[in-house]
Amino acid sequence: MKNDLKNRYIYAVTRHLPAKMQNDVEKELDSLISEMASERGNENSEQTLKDVLTELGEPEELALKYSGSERKSLISGVYYLMYKRVLWMVLPIVAAVITILTIVGLAFTDVAQADPFVITAIQAVAGIAGTIVQAFALITVIFAVLDYKKVDLKEDDFFNLPDIPEEKQKITPLGPITAIIVSISLAALWLAFPQIMGGRFDGEWITVFDTAVLRGLWVPILAWTILEIATEIVKMVEGVYTMRLAIIATIGGVLQAVCAVIVFGNNGIINQGFLSALGEYAATLEMLGGTIRVGNINLVIMAVMLIIIFFETLDVVVTAVKASRR
Repeated sequence: MKNDLKNRYIYAVTRHLPAKMQNDVEKELDSLISEMASERGNENSEQTLKDVLTELGEPEELALKYSGSERKSLISGVYYLMYKRVLWMVLPIVAAVITILTIVGLAFTDVAQADPFVITAIQAVAGIAGTIVQAFALITVIFAVLDYKKVDLKEDDFFNLPDIPEEKQKITPLGPITAIIVSISLAALWLAFPQIMGGRFDGEWITVFDTAVLRGLWVPILAWTILEIATEIVKMVEGVYTMRLAIIATIGGVLQAVCAVIVFGNNGIINQGFLSALGEYAATLEMLGGTIRVGNINLVIMAVMLIIIFFETLDVVVTAVKASRR
């Protein structure tokens, strides 16, 4: 019981620290706790260990001291640790992705109607900077709300520490951070660079989506993005698959599915010019003995999105249920 309590305390401290710090902090804490217990004269006593841990303080506060993030702010505690990690990893990659999308988007811009090069370049840089600022603001707001609502509530009992999970139960930051990057990039693609998605017919580039209609659906697209980011951030804060995470992921998945239906259930979202060109291409293939069907493309995309959301949610729920049974 004594060693288990010490190990759980050390895990509670290190689980939200960067991976490169965890081993060193774990060794230092293990040595410090043993030394403090020895100084009290009864190293093998469970009560002595509890006294030592009480003196060291809340695991969350100790983690902040090790990370050098003791100051209180809009976002505090373990949320601040996660917040810094997400920003440092997400923003540079998002900036790179948006830069690439901007360059490709300019390549698909009608040169005859484009502004002079200098003005176009300034607009592109402003667009990249604006997207990065928006991503920063979005992540900040989500973390601030989660911190305010205290999704990861402290236990009333100081010694009711989290169990040390098995490796299969742990959620490494890489998965959620990758999902956040993909989510922000897709939102930027749909709202800022829809001209990239299309096909060339008879030498003319025709977009798949009606850009005006797609951009007019910015509210459900933004809501979808926020829900995805919030769910992934909760995964990082939890650190392990729990039933609480399963419930949050299920609610988030259902709401994301509603957004997907609103966006891709709109028949006007597909560019009619693209459908006409695709229909002519299909007719040509049929004359040559080939076959191709031109149907409700938006419904196909919607079905794919719903399947992805379903299996992502199912994976969290199944893993959480298995973990709870262990």
